[in-house]
Amino acid sequence: MTSDDGLLGYDEALRVLQARGPGRMVPDLDRITDLMALLGDPQDTFDTVHVTGTNGKTSTAAMITSLLTTAGLITGSYSSPHLQDLRERIRIAGEPIGRDDLARHVSYLQPFLAAVDERHPDTVTFFEALTALALLHFADVPANVGVLEVGMGGTWDATNVVNAAVAVLTRVAVDHRELGDTPAAIAVEKAGIIKPGAFVVVAEQDTEVLDVITRRAEEVEATMKVAGTDFELLGRTPAVGGQQVDLQGVNGTYNEVLLPLFGRHQGRNAALALAAFEAFHRFEVEVEDELVREAFAAVRSPGRLEPVPRAEQALIVLDGAHNPAGIASLAEALTTEFAFERRVVVLGVLDDKDVEAMVAALVGVADHVVAVPPDNPRAADPERIARACATHALSVEVAADVEEAIDLASGVTRPADGIVVTGSLYLVGEAREALGLDPA
Repeated sequence: MTSDDGLLGYDEALRVLQARGPGRMVPDLDRITDLMALLGDPQDTFDTVHVTGTNGKTSTAAMITSLLTTAGLITGSYSSPHLQDLRERIRIAGEPIGRDDLARHVSYLQPFLAAVDERHPDTVTFFEALTALALLHFADVPANVGVLEVGMGGTWDATNVVNAAVAVLTRVAVDHRELGDTPAAIAVEKAGIIKPGAFVVVAEQDTEVLDVITRRAEEVEATMKVAGTDFELLGRTPAVGGQQVDLQGVNGTYNEVLLPLFGRHQGRNAALALAAFEAFHRFEVEVEDELVREAFAAVRSPGRLEPVPRAEQALIVLDGAHNPAGIASLAEALTTEFAFERRVVVLGVLDDKDVEAMVAALVGVADHVVAVPPDNPRAADPERIARACATHALSVEVAADVEEAIDLASGVTRPADGIVVTGSLYLVGEAREALGLDPA
C-alpha cells in the first residue's frame, strides 16, 4: 500500500524489488553505473572495502565490519544472500536496515529505476536495485566506510561500481561454472575488483590463482599482501563457543584471541580480516591489541557452523557450505570441533552445483544423509543426491522439505549425535525458520 505522501509500505517495497526477478543476471555494469550517476554517485561519499572469493566472504566481511566498528567508524555492510529476511543484507554497525528506511529508499529509487530501464535493452536487475539501495542508505546515514561482499564473480558484479581502496580475496575455487571451469579462470573475474592504487589482501591460493591475482595487482599498481607470507593464522585451540586463535598481522602479532566461530577456515578468515583492517590504514599502523580482542569477540556469522542446542536431542549444526570446497571445510570442522558419536547430514543443493563432488567430500564424515530440495526454483532433485550417495554406499533417505528432513534426522539420532544441515544457504535459512530462530 502507498501512503498519502507517496511512500510505499514495507511489504509493497519488497514486492517492487522482487518483481525485478531475483536470480536474473546481466553481465555488465551499464545499468548500475547509469543508475548511480543519476543518484549523484553516493558510493563516492564513503570509503569502501570490497570482498570477493569463493567461500568465506560473508564471515570475513563480518569480521572486517566488527574491526572497523570497534575502531569507532560508522560502518555499513552489504552481503548476500540473506537467510531469512532481506534486511539482513544491508546493515549499519551490524544492525539490519529498518523496515521504514528500506521502504523509503525503494520509494525514492522508483523514478530513477524507471529512467534507467528505458535507456537500456535490459531492465535493472533485482541485485542491481538492491545494491543501489544499500549504497544510497550508507550515504544517507552517513557511513564512514562500506564493506561490500560481491554477489558473484567480481568484474561484472554490480558491487564493482565502487572504487574500493581495499580489495579482499578469500580462497578461490570452482563454484559458479558460468565464471569459468578452473580456479585460474575464475580468478580472472574475481581479480577485477582490484582498482588502481588499491591495497589488496589475499588468502592462501593455488599457484595458478595467485599468479592471476598478482598480474592484476601489478597492472594497476596495487599493493598486495598474501596469507602465508605477509600474515597468517599461527595457531588455534578449542574454546567454549568457538576457538582461541593466534594471528600474525602485517604489522603485529595477537595471541589467544577469542573467536566465537568454529573451524580452522574461520581462523584463516580472521587473519585475512585483520590484514584487511591493516590495509584500510595503508599498513602504516600497528593495531591495538585490545581493539583486536574486542572486535573478534563480537563477531557473529549465522548459518556458518552455527550450533543449535536442543534439550535431550541431538545438537543441530547449520552450515551454508554450498560447493565442494565449502563441504571439505565443513567435513574437517566436524571431525575436529565437535565430539559427535554419529553424524546425520541433511543435504539440499542447488542444481548448478557439483552435487557428486559435494557428496564425495562427506564420505567418512556422514553416517547417514537425508536428501532434501531447498525451497528454490534452482533446487537439485534430491534423487540426484541419493544416487550420488549410493555410489559411495552412503546410507540415504529423501525428504520433501526441511521440516520433514529434520524430523527424519531426529528419529535416527541420539543426544550424543549431531545433525548437520548444509548444501545451500537457502536451506539453512529455511532450517532457521523451522527451528524458530530469529532472523540473523
